[in-house]
Amino acid sequence: MKPIRPMEPSRLLHSLCRHLLPGAASLVFILSAACHNGPSPGTVATIGSDTISKSDIQQAISKMHLPNGVPDSVPSDVLNRLIERSLINQEAIKEGLAEEPAIRDKIKADRERILRHALIKRKVDGMVKVTDSDIRSYYDKHKAEIKQPGYVIVRQLILPDMKTATRVKHALAGKHGFKKSIEHYKGGSVGKIFEGTVPPQFVKLFFGIPAGSVTGPLSLKDGVHYFKIDQVEPGKILTFDEAKSGIAQYLSSRQKQDRYQSFVNSLRAKTKINIDQKSLGEIYSSLNPKSSTPAGAPPSPPPAGAQAGK
Repeated sequence: MKPIRPMEPSRLLHSLCRHLLPGAASLVFILSAACHNGPSPGTVATIGSDTISKSDIQQAISKMHLPNGVPDSVPSDVLNRLIERSLINQEAIKEGLAEEPAIRDKIKADRERILRHALIKRKVDGMVKVTDSDIRSYYDKHKAEIKQPGYVIVRQLILPDMKTATRVKHALAGKHGFKKSIEHYKGGSVGKIFEGTVPPQFVKLFFGIPAGSVTGPLSLKDGVHYFKIDQVEPGKILTFDEAKSGIAQYLSSRQKQDRYQSFVNSLRAKTKINIDQKSLGEIYSSLNPKSSTPAGAPPSPPPAGAQAGK
């Protein structure tokens, strides 16, 4: 059987995206890769001491989320990619990379991260349940607060100093005064500014005033600003159907936060934790050499469930 040369990554990507390889090539490749002495049931290919099973290929294909079915070329392309990955993994182990300190630490960190996420998914995320009744109850209690924010469409004029700003102020009220001043000095469109997105001291510059108003002056680092309110769009209270999805996400997020904290507290409560306050203080001092804890001041209390070391 004539061996098939592994595909280059660019050709593989082209094949996956456009599905141009013929189905016959896929069958030949799979049969060729599966030719091995005594493969175990379900094994499609063996690569040295490694194996690739049918389920490995099927899982990889399912993760591709192909919109129009699976073309004949895809199984062989996926198999080829898995073979390449196996070859590289085995070679990395032969090179002893897994034992190099920096890489070993990274593998350990990745392993711990995966375990943490898996545990949180099981003990926290998996326990979250938001019902239609919860959503309706929240909506009824907070209906007046659940609204689509209003916005204004604004232009700005930027002047070099307050003296200039005072001189041009009266001209800005004219029909084209603001536009002409922008052309003469500088400025332009600010775009939409939504309610709740500006600091409280600036709210009066943009909201609660009619369209066509000019507000300012406001001194900022780049000059003195005037603002022209070109359009005002008021906010509106959302209906239950409009708000339902957002409320569900909010309640789910809040439940996750509460359950996570309760879960961590339960772990603290049943685990003996010793903290060496002296060592902790030395770390603090090294980071803040000019700062010191006042004489006689008690150390920071340890986390719940912890015992301070002597």
